[in-house]
Amino acid sequence: MNQLSISPRISVRSFLRYGVLALFALAAFYPFFWILLSSLKDNFEVYSNAFGLPTLWKFENYATAWAIGDFGINFFNSLVVSSLSTLLVALLSAMAAYSLARVRPRRSIYLLMTLGIMIPIHALLIPTFVLVRSLGIMNTRLSLIVVYGATNTSLSVFILVGFMRGIPRALEESALIEGASWYRIFFSIILPLSKPGLATIGTLTFLNAWNEFVYATVLIANPLLRTIPLGIASLRGQYFTDYGIMCAGLAIAIVPVMLLFVLFQEQVIKGMAAGAVKG
Repeated sequence: MNQLSISPRISVRSFLRYGVLALFALAAFYPFFWILLSSLKDNFEVYSNAFGLPTLWKFENYATAWAIGDFGINFFNSLVVSSLSTLLVALLSAMAAYSLARVRPRRSIYLLMTLGIMIPIHALLIPTFVLVRSLGIMNTRLSLIVVYGATNTSLSVFILVGFMRGIPRALEESALIEGASWYRIFFSIILPLSKPGLATIGTLTFLNAWNEFVYATVLIANPLLRTIPLGIASLRGQYFTDYGIMCAGLAIAIVPVMLLFVLFQEQVIKGMAAGAVKG
């Protein structure tokens, strides 16, 4: 009797819970769905039939966007910059987090390093431009790699410190008794156990570097070094913009990062949850 009386209440509660989640999912997915629909329309239909299915499916918009925006070169540049920035952030953040969490915990240094989370990166645009120019690396991929690596390090250290604090110290003590150095412990024990945290910061850094526009606009002038966001911006005309072609360019840029997040979403969620709880 109790089960019969409770089950309708549970089913209604579950229905409401999943209904709300479905609405949030729809609200999050619909902008991407709208971009896909608009990428298959001509400019007139984007205005006249913004929310309906295309009457004439213009798949050639993708070929036009790829050619006009030089997306082949842009893809290569974005892939190089995002990948190397991710590797740089993962290595530096892991070493800094290991030192702060396990070797020499210093709360003042930890607070100083994570202070960058609260500073909008665009507020540092002018000093970053001056520093990059003084280093002589303006208009190079290296400038973007260094800037993206620096701007993503604070959050990465914050996540990894919380994650590494949860690793049992008995593993390190056993390795030290066996004669292992701190470097051996770091590369053979700590890094393999920190894979969820590394996957989290790697995915977030790659997404941030792939989508970044302002610093790429300021630091890159050579068309052969433009990244994907700059290629999409080049689809905008001075007097006229074909929004069907621009939406096709946006879809081309969005699909790779969506696939990346789908592949690593479980590791990202695990890493964020572990860092939040253990930190």
